[in-house]
Amino acid sequence: MIICQACGTSNPDDAAFCSKCARKLDTATQNAVAQQRAQHTATGINWSSVVIALVVIVIVAAALVLVVTHVL
Repeated sequence: MIICQACGTSNPDDAAFCSKCARKLDTATQNAVAQQRAQHTATGINWSSVVIALVVIVIVAAALVLVVTHVL
């Protein structure tokens, strides 16, 4: 079985193209895809961390609003 580096689909050993995303399954193409994914991961934004940070900021802001309105 050949695992497509682009989409993760298992393909037969004799397949020339991925059955799901149609990428070439030759070594050069698969290595290039794996390298692109590694570079993107290294320089990309971790969106789950951004979302968590925004949720924390909203909760803290809401707590501050409640405290300030209660004090005044």
